[in-house]
Amino acid sequence: MALAKAGFTLGIRPVSSLLPHEETIPANVERISSDMRRDGVQKDPIIIDAGTATVLDGMHRLAAFSKLGVENAVCCAVDYSSRSISLGRWARVYNIGSSDPLDGILSPAGITRRTTLAEAFSALETREASLAALTPESAYLPEGNMDFSLALGTLTALDRLAAARGFGREFVQEDEVDVPLQAGRNVVVLLRRLGKEDVVTAARTGRLFPCKTSMHRIDPRPVAVDFPIAELGKATTELLRQRLAGRTEILLPPDTMYEGRRYKERLLLLNQD
Repeated sequence: MALAKAGFTLGIRPVSSLLPHEETIPANVERISSDMRRDGVQKDPIIIDAGTATVLDGMHRLAAFSKLGVENAVCCAVDYSSRSISLGRWARVYNIGSSDPLDGILSPAGITRRTTLAEAFSALETREASLAALTPESAYLPEGNMDFSLALGTLTALDRLAAARGFGREFVQEDEVDVPLQAGRNVVVLLRRLGKEDVVTAARTGRLFPCKTSMHRIDPRPVAVDFPIAELGKATTELLRQRLAGRTEILLPPDTMYEGRRYKERLLLLNQD
């Protein structure tokens, strides 16, 4: 099995034992909850660190289970230290109105030190800066020292400001920020390089990252387990194995579209007739 070769294991875990490391987007939780009610299955496994039960992928699925009162979930446990799991970042893109001055948005957050895009990216990669705001013309860093915890709080504050002023907000992968930077009224906010220890600490302490902060690439990424939600309450790992016995795993190449998203890692479909 491709999962076994990768050192991954599928099993049934109590939802209460899983530790999220990020907040969720309420509308996404509601959408996933509705999909689960309609389809009656857990489509994809929640991916967790085997050693700490930190949820690496599936925060919204986990919240949907809690909303629906589902006690157990199909999980894929992985060795988080493995090189098959890489950690990146999502960037926030705010589309500010033409009448809104940039200083009025960044100054209250203490992001006022103007610099070049190259210098900002360098400061983020070396962790000299915890956060940067990027525009097509220049970049801005916090004045003085802003530690990582304060940077996370600043992200939350910017999200609230964007919502209050009606700015558009979207998320792009860190290696695709050049696209929104080509638009004149976009501000791209990016955190410093994350470490896996940051993720585990957030889960362990309950001081969660803002939604869509970390981005994990898991190769191969297990999807399409399609386990009936009605059976999760009494499900066991052995029952899961029995259901998957005789099914065919299909390994799809990188850049495959799945459920409306393009994945840069390989996808492993687990439950194919």
